Amino acid sequence: MSTTELKYSLFKIIDTINDSKKLKDIYSFVSEKADIWDSLTDEQKEEIEQALKELNKGLGIPHEKVMAKYKGKYV
Repeated sequence: MSTTELKYSLFKIIDTINDSKKLKDIYSFVSEKADIWDSLTDEQKEEIEQALKELNKGLGIPHEKVMAKYKGKYV
């Protein structure tokens, strides 16, 4: 597929999208302004923030401990 054909194909696909969020996500990606945080839902952001709070309180499980548990089983 030539560059011109690829551009036209992308245009046709994008032209059918009516979801504003999807269009904004595509725009951010192609304009190299993509910040994954901006593409997350509010619920996802809250979950991440809660997990970080728990880690800061020492409530997380160290990576080494998790890996040791599953090393023989999956690796």
